[in-house]
Amino acid sequence: MLADCFRVACLLVLAGVWGVGYSPASSTEILTPIHGNPARESAKDASTAWNDLNLTIRADRQSVDLQQNRLVAEGNVRLHLAGGHLAAERVTYGRGTGLLTATGAVRFRRGSQYIQAGSLRYNLENREGELRDVYGVINLDHHTADLDFRVSPVRPTSRTKAVDPDEPWVELPPMACPVLLRPLGTPARAVGRATQGRQSLVPPLGCPNPDGHARYHQDLDSLPAGVSGSGPAPPELDSQRSGPVDQRVYGITSRTGLQREYHLDFQDRYRSGETENEEEGEDREDPVIPAAFGILERSLEPDQTRGGISHWRFQAEAVFLTPEAWTSPLVVLTNDPLTPAQLILEGRDSQVREQSDGSLILTSATNRGLLDGRLSVPLPRRIALDSSRPSWALLSDRNRRDGVYIERTLAPHSVLGGELILSPQLMLGRALSGTTDAYPPGHSSPEAEPVRQVISVGDLFGLDVRYRRPVGPQGQLRLRADFSTLSPHHVPNRTRAEANLSHPLTLPLLGETKATLSAAYHFSVWNGSLGEQDVYTAFGGFLEKDYQFPQLGSVRNRLLWRLGLQNINTTVFDTKDLSGNTWRASGYVRLTSTLPIWQGEILEDSTQALRYVPRPIRPEVSLTTFSIAHSSSYDDHSGQRYYTLGILSDVAMGHFSRPYLDYTKLSIGGSVSAVEQISRFGFDRAIDLGLLHISWTQQLVGPLLLSTSMSYNVDGRSEKYGHRIDSLFEIKWQRRAYNVGIFHSPERGLTGLRIRINGFDWRGTGTPFIPYTPSSWLHDNR
Repeated sequence: MLADCFRVACLLVLAGVWGVGYSPASSTEILTPIHGNPARESAKDASTAWNDLNLTIRADRQSVDLQQNRLVAEGNVRLHLAGGHLAAERVTYGRGTGLLTATGAVRFRRGSQYIQAGSLRYNLENREGELRDVYGVINLDHHTADLDFRVSPVRPTSRTKAVDPDEPWVELPPMACPVLLRPLGTPARAVGRATQGRQSLVPPLGCPNPDGHARYHQDLDSLPAGVSGSGPAPPELDSQRSGPVDQRVYGITSRTGLQREYHLDFQDRYRSGETENEEEGEDREDPVIPAAFGILERSLEPDQTRGGISHWRFQAEAVFLTPEAWTSPLVVLTNDPLTPAQLILEGRDSQVREQSDGSLILTSATNRGLLDGRLSVPLPRRIALDSSRPSWALLSDRNRRDGVYIERTLAPHSVLGGELILSPQLMLGRALSGTTDAYPPGHSSPEAEPVRQVISVGDLFGLDVRYRRPVGPQGQLRLRADFSTLSPHHVPNRTRAEANLSHPLTLPLLGETKATLSAAYHFSVWNGSLGEQDVYTAFGGFLEKDYQFPQLGSVRNRLLWRLGLQNINTTVFDTKDLSGNTWRASGYVRLTSTLPIWQGEILEDSTQALRYVPRPIRPEVSLTTFSIAHSSSYDDHSGQRYYTLGILSDVAMGHFSRPYLDYTKLSIGGSVSAVEQISRFGFDRAIDLGLLHISWTQQLVGPLLLSTSMSYNVDGRSEKYGHRIDSLFEIKWQRRAYNVGIFHSPERGLTGLRIRINGFDWRGTGTPFIPYTPSSWLHDNR
């Protein structure tokens, strides 16, 4: 995609210069042939139209150099082609060689894509070229439309019709120049430097550079005075870093990026160990514990718009274009819209290729991540820039995989109109011990206790299979199979599978309602004091609707209802006995009302508001109440009915922008339940009839954040009265572009490392995020 963008810019320039040489002369166009004297001749401000390419070009001077057989446009060159805009100080095209050059403040924009460079050279015969000192913004969500020149928003101009030179043009923003920074004692291997400490990412031609632009010495003589940007830095830049950086971005919004968890001793990775299930919305079963108190489930919910990392800023020392790919000796990328960037990906001797599915793969001799300009983290040599999943992961699952294992996520494949993702696994724990205690012996029943036994070859491998495809205009089919072993003897006992087909239906009186057909084999449900409860098989369907009522004053009301019919096979409460295939009809209604009591203001300065967090924090106090009614009936005439009333108060203070103690969030709530009948199964049995929930999050120092959530059984009639039934403790390094947290849940036997890289959308070009220190300043600092 990036290579296509560069090629389009080159073709745009070519079409413009070719139009200068060959379009019929108009009242505003003057071409000056050059014969013996190679010096350029001035011309009036010219504007030409090229009908076939829907192109308009404007420059201070346009000429034909007959001696060198090339076309020349100089001085504030502007080109418009099919909605794209390109600017440069000088453009030439050699008609004999096919070599096109653009020099000085080269900028190109179409749609959401923006690229700037010091110079551009491109040979149209062999489709190869290079750009120097490149900076740009790529939006992978829109690159297909932005680079489709078959549909143009620009109306063609007649060949013979003169273009009004006074007609206003859309102006491209000026060059985004890197910050000039005095040396701060940074290590020699800082980002953007060669191994010996030499800076590789220098300001492009058109930006201030006290060192001058030696690499452009062949082009400087032909540029207008003042364009080279050499000489002393302007007074406003001649400082260590004077004042705030001109960010040149606005409309920043956050979106879910890449999140991964590395678990130790987790009881059930399939159900909540990864965040792909965030697409599922509500639990697959009616939650016995109120959703407001679901500690782990709430911690895994994204608090941003779902999506991937598709918006990148990048800088490169040079970019070399070929028909197959583009390469660079040094390229740096960031997902961060602000400068200085908190997270930087650096690749050396890099190559970017577009795959058949449209994804971009970065392959480098070495890749590393730089966190806050200090901590360097080695990364895999091959990285998918627009993937929402890492290609390699080191994970741990003691219960089903006997400890540590490696997972490799392969590139998606198109199968039957959908997307198939395969993730093969290698069980390191089993390979080292030579045994497994995750499976019952032989062909025992699923509820049999596992025993330690010698592994077979198939036990060394696992496989996670995911498939998703659209069904109809709005439907979705999702399939998943999780094999913790490929041994034929053990596959039936610990394999987990799920199928889900959802589609909206329009029903009388109810309006649009979500209909779901689902089937599952082996999954678990967390049920408070009872812990993990196994369901071996389940299939059936649901109708549900989540309705947001019109706001009454400042009160927000939301109603969720669900009707379902399932056939289940699960364990009977307090036993290991299976129920056999049992039909279950259920109804679930939840009404949630939220009253904002007080709201503060968010910080207007984005650099302060987003110092530590991906979106601004608004101080507020709110009160939420919820009421739940649930009824379920089984084909043996048993059933369960319960009613729950609850309240939750949330207080958030501070903006999380100051160095310490600037953010506190406290939530305190409770609920009481009344039960008419009690279920004979463990997975849906209402057992915690009185709950107290406390959640506290506190900024300590800088980005260091401490978070804890706890729920207690406060039902005086329960054997678990006073017991903590669920909790999660986490210490997190919270940054705008990423966060890293270590968490522990004693009740669930869960300890792990959570890593999230945030995604953003924004408008504007931004500013180069690698600062430049002139060599003269380095000498002054000695």
